[in-house]
Amino acid sequence: MSSHRRAPAPPRPSTGVLPPPSLLRPPLPPPRRRVDDVFVRLVWAENLMSELTTIRALLPRYPYITVHAEHGCAGEDEDDGLVAAMPPGVRLDDLPEAARYALAKIDVDAFPVLQLGLTLCDAHGRLPVLRAPGGGAAASVWQVALFPSHGGGGTAVAMKSLAYALFATGVVSTATWGKVTWVAYGGLYHLGFLLKVLIGGAPLPDTWDGFMAALRAYLGGKVFDVRYVAARLPTEVTLKGPLASLASLLGAPAAAAREPWQAGEKSLAACQVFMRIKGLYFAWDGIDMHAGCIHGLHTPPSPPESR
Repeated sequence: MSSHRRAPAPPRPSTGVLPPPSLLRPPLPPPRRRVDDVFVRLVWAENLMSELTTIRALLPRYPYITVHAEHGCAGEDEDDGLVAAMPPGVRLDDLPEAARYALAKIDVDAFPVLQLGLTLCDAHGRLPVLRAPGGGAAASVWQVALFPSHGGGGTAVAMKSLAYALFATGVVSTATWGKVTWVAYGGLYHLGFLLKVLIGGAPLPDTWDGFMAALRAYLGGKVFDVRYVAARLPTEVTLKGPLASLASLLGAPAAAAREPWQAGEKSLAACQVFMRIKGLYFAWDGIDMHAGCIHGLHTPPSPPESR
């Protein structure tokens, strides 16, 4: 798989007032048309309810949802934020969990969500195949625009409107607890921004245990952070670094897509990385032991020795 194609945007021009430039990364490029077997379905205010209704109808057959939030934090690691000032001479890994959460909370509370990528798959990593504009069918992922695009398109989705639609369509619902698995790569930020959406832009909980309780209250107990899981692999296996590096190392098809990736491509890459790790290293022992553990908030036990 060498690239992905994107749905043509609705004709209505974008509107809205940009936040101060100092708070954001460089402007996201406009959505690109791509030619391949994976189709990125662009979601705007105009088609929000219909696309989320489609997602809800697919969940019984594709019960894994991988999320990736493209956000305004401009950190060294593209999968995190790390904008909040660190004490001089202190490494992030040396801080206790409560301090790491406090720094992440500053970022998530302060910066906007620009895009939210959503990838659905079944237990074997297969994507839903849907009709694409222009005829034909294609494996599909979604990208919700919460920020006006400089390249035009539809109307950006308001955060509270997205929260309402997720609840109203049942994509986020107690009815899916135990049936739907939520996945993110670097979950402290991407699940943090998802939680920010679900609570309508309000500040995150004050403590990390409050954060985990809120995640369980909205998403249930089947939540996985790929970064945390990767740290629990046998000692001779090293899977560290940015999402793009792991996708390439594991041979995930999304790694062949031309960059820069947007939220839709990144959610697809995170999904493929998770499914490959799950299939390669947890086929016998199961991966459920790592449910609810977030990189940066939980310390993995020592990796097992290879047999």
